[in-house]
Amino acid sequence: MQPVHPLSLDACPRSRSKVSQPVRPRIRPEPTLPVPRRRSGFTVIEMTVVFAILLALAALLLPAIQRSRERARVAQCRNNVAQIGLALQNYLLAHRVLPSGCVNSTGPIQSVEDTNQYHMSWIAQILPNLEEANTFHHIDFNNSAYAVENQLVRSHVVEILNCPSMQWPFASTIARSCYSGVHNDFETPIDVNQNGVLFLNSSVSLEEVKDGCSSTAFVMESTPVTTVDLGWMSGTHATLRNGVSSSEEPGTMPQFRLRTNVNATVPQGSSLPNLVGGPGSFHESGFHAGFGDGSVRFVRLDVDPKLLRNLCHRADGEMLNEF
Repeated sequence: MQPVHPLSLDACPRSRSKVSQPVRPRIRPEPTLPVPRRRSGFTVIEMTVVFAILLALAALLLPAIQRSRERARVAQCRNNVAQIGLALQNYLLAHRVLPSGCVNSTGPIQSVEDTNQYHMSWIAQILPNLEEANTFHHIDFNNSAYAVENQLVRSHVVEILNCPSMQWPFASTIARSCYSGVHNDFETPIDVNQNGVLFLNSSVSLEEVKDGCSSTAFVMESTPVTTVDLGWMSGTHATLRNGVSSSEEPGTMPQFRLRTNVNATVPQGSSLPNLVGGPGSFHESGFHAGFGDGSVRFVRLDVDPKLLRNLCHRADGEMLNEF
């Protein structure tokens, strides 16, 4: 065996191994396409489903919201009637009699705008008791309710006289009232010596309310007559009503129809200015009535016509049923 030189390749193990192994070329990895990231958001189908759910919820909630708003309006209307009843009581304490339903030299009252007639209403007389003293002082009581001197105050809106559920189908410069005094228990022109508490030149005292203040209606809701309503300052059917309903006497003005415009019908032998009409309301099922003791009760639409007449009569002596 031949000796190996120390400087030869065979004497170096590392060199021998490098020579014996083949050199492998470096291979670059092929570039890979980037994975697309998922975008956050909704698809068209998802948005459609969401909108459909929202519309369904709105359809379910909207009637409930409307009912709650109507309940609030009914409560405010009830408060208005109570405030008017309180004003009548304060007037009664100060003068010992209730105000005249209408002040005029002659009767019966024709519900027409005539400057030759005085026609001052009971509402004009109790304005100081309604916290409307400034309005009261602007009225020229020396002239007719329709006189030029009273045109400005006649157009003044007294908020407490407006029902929150009121719906006006027309435009007018005359301020109207949704509340009327009771002049009689049945349909008849406004005149003297009637069965209510507020009629032509009346001065009713508590002693004359023989049925008791808790059983006698002083004020009721009413729907203004769209074509011939004369405003809160006029002592006509604009501020006075009786205890008749259209279901009882078809020939009268059907103010008892709720949430509808008043279309007066003229019975044979009568004329439109002579008609007065009964209570009415913008509410769904009835109207508010203010009684002499200051209470306010809701009278339903299906009330017995005889009971309604009893409520509007101050001294018929009949027992009242529940309503």
